[in-house]
Amino acid sequence: METKLRTLTRMFSYRVTAFVMTIFWTYLFTHDISKSVGFSGILHILLSVDYYFHERIWLKIKWGKIE
Repeated sequence: METKLRTLTRMFSYRVTAFVMTIFWTYLFTHDISKSVGFSGILHILLSVDYYFHERIWLKIKWGKIE
């Protein structure tokens, strides 16, 4: 089991790197930094919520765990 704080910290650290990469790739297609940051911001807020609940659900699943 892991604490909710650990799950949130892992989520945040992953999201920061994914956010920067999304801005980079979006900018390559749009050539507009404000659109890239706006799109990435909204996307990663939604994905962070999804990731948090996904991780918390998987912590409750016993399949594949070794005691």
